[in-house]
Order: sequence, then structure tokens, then C-alpha cells
Amino acid sequence: MVFALVIATFLVAVAIDAFVIKRLVHKKAKELAKREAIDQYLAPQVEEAQDMLFHQGHTWVRVLRAVVEVGLDDFTSRLVGEITKIETPEAGTKLQKGKKAWTIHFGDRSLTQLAPITGRIIEVNQELLSDPKSLNDSPYKNAWIIKILPDALTSEVPDLYTPSRFYKWVDMQKARLVQESFPEMGMAYGDGATMINGAARSIDSEKWQQIAKKLFGTN
Repeated sequence: MVFALVIATFLVAVAIDAFVIKRLVHKKAKELAKREAIDQYLAPQVEEAQDMLFHQGHTWVRVLRAVVEVGLDDFTSRLVGEITKIETPEAGTKLQKGKKAWTIHFGDRSLTQLAPITGRIIEVNQELLSDPKSLNDSPYKNAWIIKILPDALTSEVPDLYTPSRFYKWVDMQKARLVQESFPEMGMAYGDGATMINGAARSIDSEKWQQIAKKLFGTN
């Protein structure tokens, strides 16, 4: 009885904390939107991701009441093309921010992505694991990969990007890659830095490892 009461009290506290953070996130996003001019071709992406925060490893967080949903961004899904398999830890596994969260497979290649926050996995999206191709259709709408009960949401949220800031950063990141590090990827971009679907498949294995490390901090 006492244990159940402690757990209930903890969940209520987490829910209140998450609710407050969610309000702050929306407020911060609105303030940034007023101050920052968003290029027209980025506006649809920013609008679609308004209720999310992003990690530099191209993963996103959606704050619910007591837990957070976590998934991958549209840059990732477009870069790798059709995703054939997702490997995730089991529910109950503790994840550390900046450490391995899951591995996606596409063709004969794979990509490991990092956890955007610290916490324990409480649910894995089994429907998505059964049909990973749905991530390519929409990596945001009901396409969470895992749900996490966060350990330190309040302290970790400030390190995440709002949609407007994230997509501006991604845009600059792609431009730098083309210009400085991987000029052959220039063929994968058109007006507005729109990436050809499955661009990673046209890059040789060694170069892909370099790109994955630079873009995602993994592999």
C-alpha cells in the first residue's frame, strides 16, 4: 500500500513537471517564431513539428503528461530511404542521453541513433517494428519508436532544439557537408536543400560511415 502510494505520488509529480515543461516548450517556440524569419521552404517542416523538441542526433521528443515519445526526424528517413528493420532495447531498459537508443536498417546498411533524453523505456511501438516502412511515410504522426519515463526532463530540455532552430541548423549542416566534407553529396540536393529519397544508398560504405559519424555521432 505504501509502495503504491509512493509510485502514485511520483507519477503525479512527473505529470505536473511534464505539463509545466510542455507549456514552456510551446511558449519558447512561439517566441522564437516571432523573432526568427523562417525560409519559406522550411515552414512546412517547422509547422508539422511544432509540438516537438529535437536532439542533434536527429531524434525528436514529444512531451506527454508523464512520459515522452521519442522518434527519428524526417531528415533521417529521407536520407536512408526505405527502412526495413528497427532494433530497439526492451521495455524496462535504461537509456542515457547521448548514448545508443536504437538501430535502423535500410538495404544492406544500418544506422544507430542516440537517445535525446535520459530515462527508462516503458513501451516500444510494436506496430512500427512490424511495419517500419511507415516511418518513411510520416516520421512524426503516430510514428514514435519508444516511450520513455524521463529521469531529468527539466534539466535536459534546455539542450534540445525547437523546430525552427533545429531545421535552420539542419539546413546549415547539409550545406556544410556538401561544401566542405562530402561534395559528391551535392548531387543529392536540389532547390531548398531537398534531399533525394535514399541518398545514403548511393554513397560507398566507407564514406557512409564517415557521414554517419559526422551527422549522427554514431556508427
